[in-house]
Amino acid sequence: MTLKEGTICELTDRKPDFHRTCLNISLNRKFEDKLKLANVQYQKVLNTKVWTYAYFTTFLVLSIMVMGGAAYFAYYLFNLTDRVGVVSVAPVVIFAIGVALLSMAFGARNKYRQDLAAALHNKEKIDQVLVLYNIDYQIDMKFGKNYHGTQDVYVDVKFKGR
Repeated sequence: MTLKEGTICELTDRKPDFHRTCLNISLNRKFEDKLKLANVQYQKVLNTKVWTYAYFTTFLVLSIMVMGGAAYFAYYLFNLTDRVGVVSVAPVVIFAIGVALLSMAFGARNKYRQDLAAALHNKEKIDQVLVLYNIDYQIDMKFGKNYHGTQDVYVDVKFKGR
């Protein structure tokens, strides 16, 4: 891409003269790196599914228990004073803590779903280019140890039909 001439083919050094596909396609290292990165990101998100839904379930159950406890505590306070009706801040605060736990549960689930949708979108964009040229690929990924938030990933891509 140049500002003066627009998109230029790296193989012919001319403007593209085709509509959808080029006969002389050459996938460079940059494209291969994008392919690897998109697949690694997608797999990393998929690897967090079990922990995300375990976190979601745990905090959902906890929030229901806390909110139920707050309701029971409010009922207990109301019946404690011979139906005069005690207004207490404690059940409201406990109920608010339950709502905060509920938001943590759904926040984790929504983040997972957004990350999955973004990773899948990136992967599908690259896969669409390969489908256009009838190129299939096989990718082997091995995830190494995770050190302070950085994980080693070994990726090998083999193209077929190129």
